[in-house]
Amino acid sequence: MQIPWRNISWVVLVLFAYNCQTCNGQDYGGEEKPAAPPPEQETCDGIFITYNFDGREKIYPLVKNVSAQGWSFKSMLTVLNTGIFELKSWQVFVGFQHKELLVSADGAVAIDGDGFPVRVGKNGTTLAGYPQSDLKTAIDTAGDFTQMSAQINIKGTQFGLKEKTNPMPSTIKLVNEGYKCPAPKRYSTYV
Repeated sequence: MQIPWRNISWVVLVLFAYNCQTCNGQDYGGEEKPAAPPPEQETCDGIFITYNFDGREKIYPLVKNVSAQGWSFKSMLTVLNTGIFELKSWQVFVGFQHKELLVSADGAVAIDGDGFPVRVGKNGTTLAGYPQSDLKTAIDTAGDFTQMSAQINIKGTQFGLKEKTNPMPSTIKLVNEGYKCPAPKRYSTYV
């Protein structure tokens, strides 16, 4: 029995094509470009701080008196080193103003207290990085945000707010000397 080579060549070609794999090294289709940083980041002296309010909800006891009603809140404080020098032992002042009681701050300690919970609503508080107290530069880390930034998840309780109030701190600022940044700017309101 003689096998026609034309039929075998098609079978070999089909088997070869079935075992081929493709790889796309850089696929730019469909991916969105990252959002541009706020313009204030360019005028900062190497350290950029943001405070994001993540939400709140009423907690017990539920009372009719607005000033006595407690609210559980969550927020995130981010400290980013965009400069050319390492930031040693970072400290950020957060001007809390709504009778806040901080329950936890993952990634930081409150300098003004002996531990959590700590009352901070009258005068604010200074948070210091722990365990990551030093923020390296993008140059030293090849842009590794885990080494050049700290994200602090804050949980706490606040009082004296109506339901649609925007409970932001009065100010945030870097305590470390040798850095200057513009005054804080609010970008959105709580709805």
